[in-house]
Amino acid sequence: MGQIRTTDGPFLETKEVLGGYYLVEAADLDEVLSLATLLPEVRASHSGVEIRPVVDHG
Repeated sequence: MGQIRTTDGPFLETKEVLGGYYLVEAADLDEVLSLATLLPEVRASHSGVEIRPVVDHG
């Protein structure tokens, strides 16, 4: 408890758990992970944060 764990799946089904989302612009995955550690959801024992890339085709 109290530790942040990073995994590569399995992923949650969005229809069952989505309570909100953040759209973050960052240089790379390391920066996103660093920013994610600031979220209160990361420290909650009943919660989690899933990170997914967004592709800009424009």
